[in-house]
Amino acid sequence: TSLSSRSNLEHQFRQQIDRALEQVAQVLDNTKHPKICEDVHHTYEDKYLLAELLTNTALASQLTCLSHLGIDQETLGKLVGWAGGNRTVTLSFVCTRKCSFNREVQYEQDSKTKHVTEVSTSSGHGAKWESKVVTTITEYYWDFNVAMELVAFVGTGEGEGERIQLLSREGQHEIKTSSDNAPYPETVIAPPIEVNISDFLGLIQPNSSELTFKIDREHEDTHTPRRNQDVDKVEVQLHGIGSWAGRITQYLTHDLLRVNTVDKPSLDMRALNTDGVLSPVLPLFEDRDAAQPIEAASAEQAQLALMAKLSDNRPAESKLMLTSDVNALLDEERKSLGRKMVELGEVFADPSALVSSFEARLCVVLLHMQHIQSQHLSAINYIEEMLRAQLIGAIGKVVTPDDFSEYLRFHNNKLFKPEYAPQPCSYAIRRTEHHSPQGQISIERKPDSGDSIAEPIPTIVNHSQASCEMKVQLSASTEISFGGDRFVHGFLCHKFSRQPKPRFNFVARARQFSSFIVLLGKISGPQSFDPTYGMIVRNKDEFELPLDLETIPTPKEFKDAIQSLSPEQREFCQAFRSMQLESTLFGVVVIQIKPQLEKLLKLAPDGLAKEIDLTEKLMELFIKYQIPSDLLAFEEGPEEISERDPRRLEAVKHHVGEMFAMINAEKDRELAEREQEAEHALQSARMAQYSQQLTVNSYAPTNAMDCLMDCESFSMPQSSSWAQSASIPLPTSAAPMNNTQTTSPAPESAPVSYTHLRAHETPEHLVCRLLLEKKKKKKTKQS
Repeated sequence: TSLSSRSNLEHQFRQQIDRALEQVAQVLDNTKHPKICEDVHHTYEDKYLLAELLTNTALASQLTCLSHLGIDQETLGKLVGWAGGNRTVTLSFVCTRKCSFNREVQYEQDSKTKHVTEVSTSSGHGAKWESKVVTTITEYYWDFNVAMELVAFVGTGEGEGERIQLLSREGQHEIKTSSDNAPYPETVIAPPIEVNISDFLGLIQPNSSELTFKIDREHEDTHTPRRNQDVDKVEVQLHGIGSWAGRITQYLTHDLLRVNTVDKPSLDMRALNTDGVLSPVLPLFEDRDAAQPIEAASAEQAQLALMAKLSDNRPAESKLMLTSDVNALLDEERKSLGRKMVELGEVFADPSALVSSFEARLCVVLLHMQHIQSQHLSAINYIEEMLRAQLIGAIGKVVTPDDFSEYLRFHNNKLFKPEYAPQPCSYAIRRTEHHSPQGQISIERKPDSGDSIAEPIPTIVNHSQASCEMKVQLSASTEISFGGDRFVHGFLCHKFSRQPKPRFNFVARARQFSSFIVLLGKISGPQSFDPTYGMIVRNKDEFELPLDLETIPTPKEFKDAIQSLSPEQREFCQAFRSMQLESTLFGVVVIQIKPQLEKLLKLAPDGLAKEIDLTEKLMELFIKYQIPSDLLAFEEGPEEISERDPRRLEAVKHHVGEMFAMINAEKDRELAEREQEAEHALQSARMAQYSQQLTVNSYAPTNAMDCLMDCESFSMPQSSSWAQSASIPLPTSAAPMNNTQTTSPAPESAPVSYTHLRAHETPEHLVCRLLLEKKKKKKTKQS
């Protein structure tokens, strides 16, 4: 529940308690000063006693309501005896409705409008006629009979003496319709509304009719006065009774009482409420002085006409209200409910009406039963919320799973010896203790809320050297084996109820000019590792992989689940669980690259420690170009060379240089081929574009003036890549000499040389060129 909704519920509950305290003050004498429990100093045991008192009070209040439903002391004793014999006792409400045709009635009804016609003659005589509309109305009357019954039965209720009728009523009414269609089916038997009250009756002493609910504080499932199996069991029973009462109320108010009968009077349906009825289920303490003596129950208290009373087994130093005071509140509830029944008898006085005092009283009693169940749940939850508020007040904040993790780290540091204390699951990747770290791997938990950074999880670690090598199958033809240090980690994952499951990430970080291989998978056997993910982390890479944790059933849960399966199904489940158990061990393998390169290339240990450029080139050759290692490794000759001889490293550098020279030469050759292909593609595109341009602009001019116009509208480029001869500029914006012929604009053309134009010159174009040259010479002389 969100904080806002929880605050609203607490405010509403506090208002209900304040109103109830005003009624309590009228019932008890002036020497009693009950208060809401959070305002009185008390012990933790008082909270358990309060939860027991609230539950017994709610049960006694429900018995008071059942007394208005026809259960007297004799009937209650019989029901308790049935429940004590390990038999099921059920309350059942059954309603039967019948609708049958009675008669048809026809009558005439005059309209309220009358028409008058007057006629006069020349002789002075006149006449007057009056007319009106008469409507024949046909009405159909139906007999509507209702029979309802409330019974209690044991078992199936079919045996002799196993069924007790508590309440019953039959009513006959009439329904009027304007059509001959039946308003309801001929017979309707509503499904019985039932509730099992065996557990409820089992909490009542057969002889004394005292309620004996107690919480087993020693049970392993008992956590708080609210969170225990005893309270949960009673709450399920009370919820069933409240739901049963709600369904009957729903049926009466929405299905039955809305039937429009002929004899239905005008009634105040707002009277169907529980206003003024005391609810004694209140989380109250009484702030008494420890030296103040406890008064004994008076004779009047002993004569209270209650269906069940509360036993006085509270400690003398407890802050609980006196049992006699609680019994007095229960008796006041009985009286206020009786006064409410009298009021309903006055409002619904007609016993023959569809809504008589019987239905009204039944509805109000059922509404009060729902209110008692809701009040008990709110009061019990109030104790839990009070505990939560006190815990927050003591700590000063709401404890989150992240705060609890911090508390466990602090607690473990005090609980464990340093050599056994949980350590952060984070490791520096280094060759030896004398080498600098190449990177880091860790399993981190993301915070559930807030802006806190992720931190490595604390684990209990067992470190050992590999007694035998483990194998990793990389492919169908490749298998590697590894040894080295082994670390076995144990991690306790905890979370709060109703909290999302924690989020874990595997994180790998590498430093600059460093690299290593990380394999993640499952340990499927004592010498086998099945990788699921693999990556090369290098040069300041940061890799983050979410880990999805799954919970498998416990051995007891698994055994209980397969107990009733067939042999084949059980065998399959056992085999599948075996696979799950083998794959529950999560493993991480870290392989440092530089030591493996040194072995692969036959170099001395630490031979590549400071050869950064050579290492990067080797990584590029192996990863990018997939170069076989034989082409780069040092080759042993007839002369024996020591492991530390620098000629080994020089030979590897020489092989790497030759390999890169060959790669660069191959790159240059491929680049030249690509450039030639691009040049050829460009020339082909230009030729195609020029051919398209000639197709658009090639037409024969009819005279020299048209040729001149064509040339003047053609844009001559200033350079050309096809020929090196000089190009001549042509005018581009001369005004046309006539507008008799228009052509579509030519597309943008590629550069064309003057030599190329002369090669394709026609007689008409020749005339055009001569005219342009003459015009140009004339302008030159004038200038």
